[in-house]
Amino acid sequence: MQKQVQRLAMFTALAIGAAALSATPALATPTAQDQDHRDRDQNQHPDFSNNSYYRLGNREGLQDHRKNLQRSAHHHNYKTDMDKRAHDDGYQQGWQGQNYRDNHPR
Repeated sequence: MQKQVQRLAMFTALAIGAAALSATPALATPTAQDQDHRDRDQNQHPDFSNNSYYRLGNREGLQDHRKNLQRSAHHHNYKTDMDKRAHDDGYQQGWQGQNYRDNHPR
């Protein structure tokens, strides 16, 4: 009787350990839904290369990058919220030292 209880305990422990080992990699691997979410976050920026405010922001960002001094405010009369977003996106690209012409040659 005692041997049967020991065997049952040993098999139970092995089963729990095997289940834990097989579930751990599944928890660490991202699901397709998580991957899709990450892809959407990285592709949030539309192509603003034809937007004049984007180009203006990129020039300002490059100037500030060369001076190593970031502007605290931008005073422009934007026509739409998309123009402001385009300017901000262009500025961030320029601030990182990226010229929009490098990615969008004419």
